[in-house]
Amino acid sequence: MQKKPFQLFFLGFFVLTSCSNGNDYLPKKLGDLTLTKMIQNEKATRIINKMHGKKLDVTDNFIAYYGSKKSRNILYATVYQNAEKAQTDLVSMAKKIAKGTRIFSPLEPIKIGGNVHFQTEGMGLRHYFYSHDNILIWWQVEPDKAESTYNDLISYDFAKLKKKTKRQ
Repeated sequence: MQKKPFQLFFLGFFVLTSCSNGNDYLPKKLGDLTLTKMIQNEKATRIINKMHGKKLDVTDNFIAYYGSKKSRNILYATVYQNAEKAQTDLVSMAKKIAKGTRIFSPLEPIKIGGNVHFQTEGMGLRHYFYSHDNILIWWQVEPDKAESTYNDLISYDFAKLKKKTKRQ
Protein backbone atom coordinates (compact mmCIF):
# COMPACT_ATOMS: atom_id res chain seq x y z
CA MET A 1 0.00 0.00 0.00
CA GLN A 2 2.88 2.41 0.72
CA LYS A 3 4.33 1.85 -2.74
CA LYS A 4 1.33 3.53 -4.40
CA PRO A 5 2.06 7.12 -3.19
CA PHE A 6 5.69 6.73 -4.25
CA GLN A 7 4.68 5.31 -7.63
CA LEU A 8 2.15 8.12 -8.17
CA PHE A 9 4.76 10.73 -7.26
CA PHE A 10 7.31 9.16 -9.61
CA LEU A 11 4.75 8.92 -12.43
CA GLY A 12 3.72 12.56 -11.93
CA PHE A 13 7.34 13.70 -11.88
CA PHE A 14 8.10 11.73 -15.05
CA VAL A 15 5.07 13.18 -16.86
CA LEU A 16 5.94 16.76 -15.88
CA THR A 17 9.57 16.48 -16.91
CA SER A 18 8.66 14.71 -20.15
CA CYS A 19 6.23 17.45 -21.11
CA SER A 20 8.69 20.28 -20.65
CA ASN A 21 9.96 21.97 -23.77
CA GLY A 22 13.44 20.53 -23.19
CA ASN A 23 14.92 24.00 -22.91
CA ASP A 24 17.96 24.25 -20.69
CA TYR A 25 19.69 26.97 -22.72
CA LEU A 26 17.34 29.98 -22.54
CA PRO A 27 16.02 31.62 -19.35
CA LYS A 28 12.97 29.86 -17.96
CA LYS A 29 11.96 33.09 -16.19
CA LEU A 30 12.67 36.76 -16.69
CA GLY A 31 11.40 38.83 -13.78
CA ASP A 32 7.97 37.40 -13.03
CA LEU A 33 7.49 36.25 -16.63
CA THR A 34 7.72 32.52 -17.36
CA LEU A 35 8.81 31.04 -20.68
CA THR A 36 5.62 29.82 -22.36
CA LYS A 37 6.64 28.98 -25.92
CA MET A 38 9.81 28.59 -27.95
CA ILE A 39 10.49 28.41 -31.67
CA GLN A 40 13.88 27.32 -32.97
CA ASN A 41 15.76 25.94 -35.93
CA GLU A 42 14.43 26.59 -39.45
CA LYS A 43 11.07 27.97 -38.36
CA ALA A 44 12.72 30.64 -36.16
CA THR A 45 15.20 31.44 -38.92
CA ARG A 46 12.37 31.98 -41.43
CA ILE A 47 10.59 34.34 -39.02
CA ILE A 48 13.72 36.36 -38.25
CA ASN A 49 14.76 36.57 -41.92
CA LYS A 50 11.26 37.79 -42.79
CA MET A 51 11.46 40.46 -40.06
CA HIS A 52 14.74 41.73 -41.52
CA GLY A 53 13.67 41.39 -45.13
CA LYS A 54 16.78 39.41 -45.97
CA LYS A 55 18.61 36.19 -45.21
CA LEU A 56 21.01 36.55 -42.29
CA ASP A 57 24.34 34.72 -42.14
CA VAL A 58 23.78 32.91 -38.84
CA THR A 59 24.19 29.48 -37.31
CA ASP A 60 20.85 29.28 -35.52
CA ASN A 61 17.90 31.33 -34.24
CA PHE A 62 15.70 31.03 -31.18
CA ILE A 63 12.49 32.89 -30.38
CA ALA A 64 11.14 32.63 -26.83
CA TYR A 65 7.80 33.99 -25.62
CA TYR A 66 7.33 34.99 -21.98
CA GLY A 67 4.11 35.59 -20.05
CA SER A 68 0.54 34.91 -21.11
CA LYS A 69 -0.46 33.75 -24.58
CA LYS A 70 -1.40 37.33 -25.50
CA SER A 71 1.90 38.69 -24.22
CA ARG A 72 4.30 40.43 -26.61
CA ASN A 73 7.36 39.82 -24.40
CA ILE A 74 9.70 38.07 -26.81
CA LEU A 75 13.37 37.14 -26.66
CA TYR A 76 15.18 36.73 -29.99
CA ALA A 77 18.58 35.03 -29.84
CA THR A 78 20.67 34.73 -32.99
CA VAL A 79 23.84 32.64 -32.91
CA TYR A 80 26.65 33.53 -35.32
CA GLN A 81 29.78 31.62 -36.32
CA ASN A 82 31.92 34.06 -34.31
CA ALA A 83 31.75 37.05 -31.99
CA GLU A 84 33.03 39.45 -34.66
CA LYS A 85 30.05 38.76 -36.94
CA ALA A 86 27.60 39.20 -34.05
CA GLN A 87 29.27 42.51 -33.16
CA THR A 88 29.21 43.67 -36.80
CA ASP A 89 25.47 43.00 -37.09
CA LEU A 90 24.86 44.68 -33.71
CA VAL A 91 26.62 47.84 -34.88
CA SER A 92 24.78 47.73 -38.21
CA MET A 93 21.40 47.49 -36.46
CA ALA A 94 22.36 50.29 -34.07
CA LYS A 95 23.34 52.58 -36.95
CA LYS A 96 20.03 51.97 -38.73
CA ILE A 97 17.99 52.76 -35.62
CA ALA A 98 20.32 55.37 -34.04
CA LYS A 99 18.29 58.48 -34.86
CA GLY A 100 14.96 56.67 -34.78
CA THR A 101 12.78 55.19 -37.48
CA ARG A 102 9.07 55.22 -38.14
CA ILE A 103 8.86 52.24 -35.76
CA PHE A 104 11.59 52.88 -33.16
CA SER A 105 12.56 55.89 -31.05
CA PRO A 106 16.20 57.09 -31.15
CA LEU A 107 18.61 54.66 -29.48
CA GLU A 108 19.87 55.08 -25.97
CA PRO A 109 23.22 53.34 -25.42
CA ILE A 110 23.68 51.71 -22.01
CA LYS A 111 27.18 50.86 -20.78
CA ILE A 112 27.17 47.59 -18.82
CA GLY A 113 30.60 46.40 -17.78
CA GLY A 114 32.77 46.63 -20.88
CA ASN A 115 29.84 46.21 -23.27
CA VAL A 116 27.40 48.58 -24.90
CA HIS A 117 23.74 47.61 -24.90
CA PHE A 118 21.08 49.57 -26.76
CA GLN A 119 17.57 50.54 -25.74
CA THR A 120 14.74 51.90 -27.85
CA GLU A 121 10.96 52.07 -27.75
CA GLY A 122 8.43 51.15 -30.38
CA MET A 123 5.09 49.41 -30.93
CA GLY A 124 4.21 50.10 -27.29
CA LEU A 125 7.18 48.06 -26.06
CA ARG A 126 10.68 48.64 -24.76
CA HIS A 127 13.41 46.95 -26.80
CA TYR A 128 16.94 46.07 -25.68
CA PHE A 129 19.63 44.57 -27.85
CA TYR A 130 23.25 43.61 -27.39
CA SER A 131 25.76 40.93 -28.27
CA HIS A 132 27.19 38.35 -25.91
CA ASP A 133 30.15 36.54 -27.49
CA ASN A 134 28.74 35.13 -30.76
CA ILE A 135 25.09 35.63 -29.77
CA LEU A 136 22.98 38.66 -30.62
CA ILE A 137 20.15 39.20 -28.15
CA TRP A 138 17.02 41.28 -28.76
CA TRP A 139 14.49 41.54 -25.91
CA GLN A 140 11.14 43.24 -26.43
CA VAL A 141 9.08 43.73 -23.31
CA GLU A 142 6.09 45.57 -21.93
CA PRO A 143 7.39 48.79 -20.31
CA ASP A 144 6.16 47.96 -16.79
CA LYS A 145 8.18 44.71 -16.86
CA ALA A 146 11.31 46.13 -18.48
CA GLU A 147 13.59 46.73 -15.53
CA SER A 148 13.14 43.46 -13.65
CA THR A 149 13.25 41.28 -16.78
CA TYR A 150 16.24 43.05 -18.30
CA ASN A 151 18.25 42.67 -15.11
CA ASP A 152 17.56 38.94 -15.18
CA LEU A 153 18.41 38.75 -18.88
CA ILE A 154 21.81 40.43 -18.63
CA SER A 155 22.81 38.18 -15.74
CA TYR A 156 21.82 34.99 -17.61
CA ASP A 157 24.68 32.77 -18.79
CA PHE A 158 24.17 31.96 -22.47
CA ALA A 159 27.02 29.41 -22.51
CA LYS A 160 24.52 26.54 -22.77
CA LEU A 161 23.04 28.10 -25.90
CA LYS A 162 26.50 28.23 -27.48
CA LYS A 163 27.03 24.55 -26.64
CA LYS A 164 23.61 23.57 -28.01
CA THR A 165 24.28 25.10 -31.40
CA LYS A 166 27.67 23.42 -31.61
CA ARG A 167 25.98 20.00 -31.21
CA GLN A 168 23.59 20.52 -34.11
